[in-house]
Amino acid sequence: MTQSARDASDWAEQDTIYGDLHRISVCHARRWAAHSTLQPTLLVHEAWLRLAGRRWGSRTHYLALASRAMRHFIIDYLRKKLSLKREGTRIRVPLEDCTHPTATANPDRAIEIGRCLERLAQEDPRKARVVEMLIFAGMGFAEIAQQLNVSEKTVRRDWQFCRAWLCCALG
Repeated sequence: MTQSARDASDWAEQDTIYGDLHRISVCHARRWAAHSTLQPTLLVHEAWLRLAGRRWGSRTHYLALASRAMRHFIIDYLRKKLSLKREGTRIRVPLEDCTHPTATANPDRAIEIGRCLERLAQEDPRKARVVEMLIFAGMGFAEIAQQLNVSEKTVRRDWQFCRAWLCCALG
């Protein structure tokens, strides 16, 4: 393969990944920052910069890492915004419907879910990754199972546990 063919292949791969990142960032913007000034393109660029120079095993792994980077950026952004707006007060917001996490436009809820997810990651990192990939990256059970090298049934059981755990933690 000539150098120009390899360069064209690399550009095509980057275009594909950028498109996937933009799709994920649109989901994040709708779910977490619906009432803010965050734009999906900003999230894509922030994730790209945070992951620059890192190695990843597969495209799916990279997208999961990028989704996590976007989530961290949004949570930090919302914390900063709320601390300025409410002088640092903390409001606990329950998660009414744990099976439909897309209704998370409330910044307080987003921050609280982020805190709970950090606690879950300390207790069981795999289960926290399932939540990240399902809610934040918009991945399906089969994709998550492939990424984590477990069965789809295990991913579904982990998600069932996580939903109950989040409801208790946010209750």
